[in-house]
Amino acid sequence: MLSLNKSKIYRWSRRIAGGLLVLTIIFWAACHAFVPSLLKKTVAEYGQKIGYEITYQDLSLSPLRLRMTLEGLRLAEEGGDQLLDLKKLTIDLKWTKLILGEVGLDAVLLDEPKLLVEKKPNIKGKTANLWNWQKLFGAIEKSLSPKDDAKENAKQVAPLKISVDQFEVSGASLRLVDASTKLKEELKPFSIKLLDVANYDQKGLVSGVRGQYDFNLGSLQLAIPGLNKTIAFNHVAIGGSLSNPSPNLLGAQLDLKLDEGKILSHWDLNTASKLFEGKVKLENLKAGPWIALLPANKELMAKSGEINAELLIKLSSQSNSISGSAQLNKVSVLEKGEKTPLIDWDLADIRQFEYKTVGAGPKPATNLVIDEVVLEHPILRFEINAQGLSNFRRLFSKAAEEDSVGSQATQSAPESKKGAFGLDIRSVNLKSGEVFFADMAMKPNFHVDVKKFNASFIGVSNTPGRFASVAMEGVVANSGSMRAKGQTSFDDPRRNHDIFMSFKNLPLTTFNPAVMTYAGYQITGGKLNLNLSYRAKDGQLNGSNQIIIKNVQLGDEVEGFQGKKLPLGLAIALLEDSDDIIDVSVKIAGDVDSPEFSASGLVWQAIANVLTNVTTAPFRALASILGMGSDEGVNAVPGEAVFLPDDQERLEKFGQFLVKRPNSNMEIIGTYDLVQDKLAMARVKADTAILKDAGFKLQAGEPVPSPSLSDPRIQSGLKVAYAQYIGRIKLGQRLLMVPDGEARNEQLHNELIAGIDVADAELKTLAKTRAQLAFEIMVKENPGLKDRITIGEVKTVEAGKNGIPLDMELRIK
Repeated sequence: MLSLNKSKIYRWSRRIAGGLLVLTIIFWAACHAFVPSLLKKTVAEYGQKIGYEITYQDLSLSPLRLRMTLEGLRLAEEGGDQLLDLKKLTIDLKWTKLILGEVGLDAVLLDEPKLLVEKKPNIKGKTANLWNWQKLFGAIEKSLSPKDDAKENAKQVAPLKISVDQFEVSGASLRLVDASTKLKEELKPFSIKLLDVANYDQKGLVSGVRGQYDFNLGSLQLAIPGLNKTIAFNHVAIGGSLSNPSPNLLGAQLDLKLDEGKILSHWDLNTASKLFEGKVKLENLKAGPWIALLPANKELMAKSGEINAELLIKLSSQSNSISGSAQLNKVSVLEKGEKTPLIDWDLADIRQFEYKTVGAGPKPATNLVIDEVVLEHPILRFEINAQGLSNFRRLFSKAAEEDSVGSQATQSAPESKKGAFGLDIRSVNLKSGEVFFADMAMKPNFHVDVKKFNASFIGVSNTPGRFASVAMEGVVANSGSMRAKGQTSFDDPRRNHDIFMSFKNLPLTTFNPAVMTYAGYQITGGKLNLNLSYRAKDGQLNGSNQIIIKNVQLGDEVEGFQGKKLPLGLAIALLEDSDDIIDVSVKIAGDVDSPEFSASGLVWQAIANVLTNVTTAPFRALASILGMGSDEGVNAVPGEAVFLPDDQERLEKFGQFLVKRPNSNMEIIGTYDLVQDKLAMARVKADTAILKDAGFKLQAGEPVPSPSLSDPRIQSGLKVAYAQYIGRIKLGQRLLMVPDGEARNEQLHNELIAGIDVADAELKTLAKTRAQLAFEIMVKENPGLKDRITIGEVKTVEAGKNGIPLDMELRIK
């Protein structure tokens, strides 16, 4: 039996320990003396092989701790730019993982890495340009020995498990350069931190990547390609984790911090169905950086504003969708350099929306469905500058040449669509809004405010043929009120709508700049009511504008006025009734697709024409502004002292008009057309004779009807009248030479009319009779007007489409 005493055990223990120590020293010395230089030489040779310079200043190994420290690493293309400059790299391996046949890293630490990501322009005769790192990976791939697929399949080696407990980058910088797009961006300093990263799941199956990560990017300023805009944040950090809950499902938690705001999201990728889903939550995200990205011609800034939202995102090969709800709080948008906001609001609440695209290709079908949009206390600044451009058109319109081309395309084909986009909003509500309007083109400048503005739109859709209900109300110029209701097609609201708007108790002095600019007078007092009715169908607009003015007070003329001065003083005196009220109706019509179309321009032109016609064509002017349905005034039947019922009604209304205006007098002027009336009067004489000789009784005050030459009684009367005016001998010749029938009757009738002579004195008498008849109609119900209406000298006029226009002059007592 072998026995060992304590002294022998002690002695052998010292020998074994000493041997292990010697081996450790030898291994440590070899690692420090030979491995660094050998590795440095190998790395340099490999770099030359692939066409790159790979160098470092120092390499230290700690075999017992399984640590490698590399300092001053530099990677550059031979004779080219540097791709990577790394101050220090530290790698710690784990004994426990190595024993199990895994690559386990306790820590990977990178200190102040500097990366260059660059794409240079194509060189003539060479292949397409690549990013510098793409070229590096391509060179590495070429240097590798080609794989033998048969051998690889025969080996069937289990996949290698790799894990990293901590991966950390500190003080990093990144330069991104693309000469073809003139892109030059630099991100520095930023940090990255990844925890518990592995390529296998909790069950040990190698199926992907999992782990936790934390990126601290510091300040970020990034140019957005194609927009020529820059987005900037003072502090950016990214955190989250990766997971593999099942073989076909990859999960990622992505938490992004942008200054004081957060974007929290969880993403799932189903590798079998290729469905990518994400749940995104925005918390207190500042609106400023995103407002700056709006495609405006002048930089926009957000003075304040936060975005909160909960979104569900689904991406697949067939369709993509974003749904959820969003709120934009306390948003205030300004033009750079301005002190007053362009637009702001307390809350914009977008409830239950879905934006969806279906189909592939360059023009997929897209639609936006929103349950409700609520905008609380919106404030809008709308200005027209000295050149006549609104601030919104100036900010968002395209270049002049592009705009003109686009407008021509739109006008020539208003039915064309830019793309298959569907819009459907159940309701839009604006609460307690304000609008500040200013027109700097007027001198002095025109300002009017609308406050307590509420509006609702029900059933907003751009589907052709569908109309949305519209209702609005507000307070105008602090004392007036505004109400509107109707419907409009959001497919093309300019071309299809039916809207009624009512303005009450507006102070006239508010519109003083417009009156001074276009009429050459000042307004010192008065109130204005407007009832506006506009209806457009397929681009054809018909509008009615009822203007009611109370207690208007006309001020001084504008000194040095260059425009066409309107006779406002006379117009007011003539139009204002005994209650100091002017009630005027102006109708307009036009084609909204016309390049020259302007609704406001048509209204003002119509008003200007009416006011001008008050002195030049009073009947026509009054007929228009009193809403009598004619712009031709009062017209007599050619050749007769007869007024049709519509013209008789207008004359009665003119009488009522004078009754309410005791300071006005009227002179009626009889008129005749030297050509038309002479021809018509000859016909009237001929037809009157024919009808009387035929036994027909004519009604006084009624137009002489054209006789029916097929009636035997008319034929008999025609012969009698012919014999009276032309002669019996001529009649006998015609009866013998021309066969009996319709042609002979027509010939006799025409010869009868041509044979009747009408003297100028008869035409003047006709004109006086017309004036006398108009006088009688006007004073019939208002005898008190006999002293205020006179009959003047007759004059010649040109006949219009509605007859012979009667003339008059209005005077002020």
